[in-house]
Amino acid sequence: MAAKHKSRSGEDRPVSAKKPALWKRLLAMILSPILFLGLAELALSLAGYGYPKGFFIPWKVGGWTVYLVNQHYCEHFVPKALSRAPESCALEPKEPSKVRVFVLGSSAAYGDPDPAYGFCRQLEVLLNEHAIGTSFEVINAAVTAMNSHVARRIARDCATQKPDLFIVFMGNNEVIGPYGPPTLPASLYSSRWFINACITAKKESRVGRLLKDLNQSLGVHGADQSKWQGMESFLTSRIVAEDPRLQDCYRHFRDNLDDIIETAQGCRAGVLLCTVPINIQSCAPFGSEHKAGLAAESLAQWDQAFQEGRGLEQKGDHAGALAAYEKARQIDDAYADLMFCMGRCLAALGRTDEARRAFVEARDRDVLRFRADSSILRVIRDTAQAWSAKGVRLLDLDAHLEGRTSDHLLGDGLLVDHVHLNFRGNFWAALAAMEQIRRMMPKAGLTEPARSEDELFDLCRKRLVYDSREQYRLAMEMYRRKTISPFAEQLDHDAHLAVLREELVHLRRVMGPHDLAAIEDAIRRRPLDTYLILRRGQALMETGRPRDAVDVYRNALDAKPYDMRIRSALAQALTQGGARGEAVKVLTSKQTPDRLSHRDALLLLGARCAESGNLPEATSIYEELSRIDPKNLDVLVNQAAAASQREDLPAMKRHLDKALSLAPDSVLAVTNMGNYYAKQKMPVEARKWFAKAAELDPYSPFARIGIGIQSVRLQEWDTAIEHLRQAIVLKPDFVEAYLLLAAIDEQAGRKDEAKKYQDLASLFRLSPQP
Repeated sequence: MAAKHKSRSGEDRPVSAKKPALWKRLLAMILSPILFLGLAELALSLAGYGYPKGFFIPWKVGGWTVYLVNQHYCEHFVPKALSRAPESCALEPKEPSKVRVFVLGSSAAYGDPDPAYGFCRQLEVLLNEHAIGTSFEVINAAVTAMNSHVARRIARDCATQKPDLFIVFMGNNEVIGPYGPPTLPASLYSSRWFINACITAKKESRVGRLLKDLNQSLGVHGADQSKWQGMESFLTSRIVAEDPRLQDCYRHFRDNLDDIIETAQGCRAGVLLCTVPINIQSCAPFGSEHKAGLAAESLAQWDQAFQEGRGLEQKGDHAGALAAYEKARQIDDAYADLMFCMGRCLAALGRTDEARRAFVEARDRDVLRFRADSSILRVIRDTAQAWSAKGVRLLDLDAHLEGRTSDHLLGDGLLVDHVHLNFRGNFWAALAAMEQIRRMMPKAGLTEPARSEDELFDLCRKRLVYDSREQYRLAMEMYRRKTISPFAEQLDHDAHLAVLREELVHLRRVMGPHDLAAIEDAIRRRPLDTYLILRRGQALMETGRPRDAVDVYRNALDAKPYDMRIRSALAQALTQGGARGEAVKVLTSKQTPDRLSHRDALLLLGARCAESGNLPEATSIYEELSRIDPKNLDVLVNQAAAASQREDLPAMKRHLDKALSLAPDSVLAVTNMGNYYAKQKMPVEARKWFAKAAELDPYSPFARIGIGIQSVRLQEWDTAIEHLRQAIVLKPDFVEAYLLLAAIDEQAGRKDEAKKYQDLASLFRLSPQP
């Protein structure tokens, strides 16, 4: 029977599925990833992934809620390596008689180099000393390296905490801070809406946080990647004065100030806008550039005139130097260093007004804009004026502190560097702020000062225990900062460091023992002051009373179980006493939102033990860490150092080889490899490794002394002296370098030089008697 064939037309033809319309497919393409990201964001939120988004974290303590500062807040705006934690504080329910003041800003307002002695702390001391029927609480909401894009968001969170006054003390980081001109193309940077959208997306998104964390977890990690490098982190952020993006920057700053003021007025808080004091006289520009299009011949003429001026200035011929500089200025007036040199000559000739104009021009022409320029200061003054009818007031600190100097030029007398005030500078700023607050808030119960300024200065010094030990510590901190970029590239940097070394030697000579009585007297007035508690514990540890220190820390934690600074100090004291297990429990306790993981607790304790010379405990901790985190660079390098101490050179080499396979340019690993070959008595090979370390980090004193020691072994005396001297420039308390230089000079018959180095070695080696 023949098979029947059906037609492929009509009912027998398969019906093809109708494709969705093009617009539907496009819509699906757009919505699918958005839906996926939204679901991922929801899942991560429900799982509690990521850091809290607000500046404050609610935390239960003994049945009531306090608000703690979010220590990870700034990681929403910048990478973790560039992020600095705000100052810790705990806000309790506000009593009717309490006046709450929030200070917004960056490192100058924060109190760098140590907020324990900064503007906020001194202001709180002065306010409470003059308050009748009220008490003042000054909250340091300023954060290093942040700017007004971040501060306006912090202000909104502060507004929920019943503020009475906002002090806005900022302006230095508007260009180099988060979302400043160097971070975006001009077409995008001009849009404040776009900047705010970027910040909101980054701050609010947990998916982005997850991707960053995954990226970090897959790589090598350790100190070389995560170390805070301070101002070095911003050396590529060069902006000339003619850059059109600066005008957008000034506009954004003005808008952000307006937002802060509106936020404050929305919660009925006052606003005090402050200009920022700038070191114009003693701080040379950080970066200079010639004007665009300068011909080679003109540049050569400019350089000849500039170098002529430099030579005459160094000889003390300021009039002759000024004439040479003027010739250079006629060719190119855009070079910041030139204007600074002219300012110095004018000041030396007593032409102060002209000097000030030259110094200001030098600051404004500085292409590394770590200091607020004239336009930023003008924005602050104009904003205060525009809002004055609504109660906003101006505190012109830049002008006020200039008036405190004999020549009306701000310099090293009141600042420790380019923008950070010293203790006296912060005192005068706080005193001026108190006077303005008294006028702004007549119902706050502030009386007029009955004591002299000198008496009030001494009061702040005693209440905060700012003594000779702290002066020396902070001077050393500032010295070390100034040995590296961008300070290292400043005009006459070597001469400036020489002056600072003399000051350090003087401070070291007059440094006294721990004054426990003074610390305890201050604590009686402020029993829950974390800074004073830490000072007391440190003094007890260093005077051979570790059990008493542990008791001090434990008692403090009974009142402030959330305070991670006290927990860290207690854990260190416990570890030194052999109670590592208890120390880890202290650091990982759920009584604080800042608790560490077991791994991070061990990393902290291992570092502290290594720093304090407790090598057996450090070795044990790093052995445990090597099992938990075998790719951690810090762990491997410290294992190598511990092996070196116990003379286990094969183990030292094994750990260093692994470290260098993971991070070939790790300065610590390369330096320690130099130490390995030094121990093997191979000076040529050792010096190669130390030289590589110095190439990777020209500011490493340990690389320099390594080259110096191996050059001594090779009897290359000139090379040895050169690098040993560089080592003590970078580290003025480097006892080993002084002793080696003394030995070299003694052998060469240079008795006076040898004695000078021997005396310096003795000075820095010996601690004052407790």
